[in-house]
Amino acid sequence: MKNKKDKAEKKQNKNKEDESIPIQTENENEDSEQDKIDNLREKVEEYQDKYLKLAAEFENYKKRQSRIFDEMVNASRDSMILKILDILDNFERAIESKEQEYDVDSILEGLHLIHKQILSMLADENIVEICPEGEEFDPNFHEAISAIISDYDENKITNVIQKGYICNERLIRPAKVVVSKGKKQAEEDD
Repeated sequence: MKNKKDKAEKKQNKNKEDESIPIQTENENEDSEQDKIDNLREKVEEYQDKYLKLAAEFENYKKRQSRIFDEMVNASRDSMILKILDILDNFERAIESKEQEYDVDSILEGLHLIHKQILSMLADENIVEICPEGEEFDPNFHEAISAIISDYDENKITNVIQKGYICNERLIRPAKVVVSKGKKQAEEDD
């Protein structure tokens, strides 16, 4: 009897368990999948909105940076122009002085002052001149105009035709130079 009772209790317990487990119908499965699809669509829209906002922010950033760069270039150019205008004023004063008494020494002194002012302006801009007479020829900084036989060793600079300039270790203009062919060639050519 105990066996029959146990079997009856087990059956009742199983029926109770079956009743507590929700049985999903096809309709409920479709609703659940549709909810997942709807959630994914919402996330896609959310990410698209974020992407569009970020893209717009980046475009604004690029425009702002371009404007700042232009302002910096203009300010730098204006600063250089002001220095050049000061030098121009000094040239105009020198020209106007011709109407006064003609004095070669005072004109030369004025030219030396203007030259000094230009060198000072270049130094303020970190521009350094290249005047390499007697140095080894370097094609990175020098432009050879000609080569001559001289008392200098071969490949040495004998004469500077036009000075070169460097700004912050960047070449602005190479020095135009005359390069020595050396002493040996002079003896061979005789």
